[in-house]
Amino acid sequence: MLPGDRSTTAGACVAAASTGSANLGDATASTSAVSTSIGARAPQVASQNTADFYNLVNVYLDAVLNPRAKSDATVLQQEGWHYELDDPAEPLTYKGVVYNEMKGVYSSPESLLYRAAQQTTFPDNTYASDSGGDPSAIPSLSFEQFKSFHDAYYHPANSRVYFYGDDDPYKRLELLDSYLSKFDAPSTPPVSEIITQRMLTAPRRQEVPFPAPQAAEGEKAKHLVMVNWLMNEAPFSDVDELAVGVLDHLLMGTRTSVLYKAMMDSGLGEAIVGGGVSDELKQMTFSVGLKGVAKEDVGKVEDLAIKTLADVARNGFEQEAIDASLNTVEFDLREMNTGGFPKGLAFMLALLPR
Repeated sequence: MLPGDRSTTAGACVAAASTGSANLGDATASTSAVSTSIGARAPQVASQNTADFYNLVNVYLDAVLNPRAKSDATVLQQEGWHYELDDPAEPLTYKGVVYNEMKGVYSSPESLLYRAAQQTTFPDNTYASDSGGDPSAIPSLSFEQFKSFHDAYYHPANSRVYFYGDDDPYKRLELLDSYLSKFDAPSTPPVSEIITQRMLTAPRRQEVPFPAPQAAEGEKAKHLVMVNWLMNEAPFSDVDELAVGVLDHLLMGTRTSVLYKAMMDSGLGEAIVGGGVSDELKQMTFSVGLKGVAKEDVGKVEDLAIKTLADVARNGFEQEAIDASLNTVEFDLREMNTGGFPKGLAFMLALLPR
């Protein structure tokens, strides 16, 4: 809770090196194409031209396994952080590509909201840390820490490599062998498994201030409020996971869905935050809330969400709504429309969180 004032490809490859729970505090500036929350770096390539595809695979494998950043400290200084002096009369400042990017992220109220929600929902595992790096912690990252972290967690023994498409599987293996055979398995593999977050025994509340322009005279400060649930400890069965998807559509899938409509019709806020079920992490979560909430209405948002869910649990859904949601979910599964995103990558990235 955050109130505050303020077509088929020729091939595709994903190499994921899990960072697990060892992330040098919040200072690790690892990025992820899966989600900046899952604690993994997942370069991916795809092309419908086989020669082009293998050129891309070579470039990415070399960049991941033999990065210049490990031998050249200036790469970390440029991409991570360094001191900068624009005026001799002014104090030194921190600069860096990632450092500046994360300062931007931390100036976004909604980014801060989702970060706080994830930290509160997953207080005991790596999801509580910011994979992009907390700007206040990034300058504590030394070149030696950076190198040792990469050696431990970006080693091929801690990776998964996926291919998809109609290219020759033997050529894939020969290419991988040309890179992976240069490495020896560590005698003690890094502990990179993401531990299961245990269910909380009581609600937790977190309030985080966020930057906002000065309110006009007579205008009240607006707040963001989001309520979050951790849905499971043990993995859901295929049937349960499908049922959760249908339930999510019934609750939040359209503007007329029960929970979505109740939140918006309440007049307590200006727009929905939290998209219902999220299955990007090891465990599923459910989130709903509002932004643009008056200070005196902050508690009402949580009360409304819980009351609406309790009413649904007690009274169920209209059969017509159930049929419509089942039809929508079935159509989405059959169509598997990934838009302009390569379908092979979509399949493989869906495997990574679990």
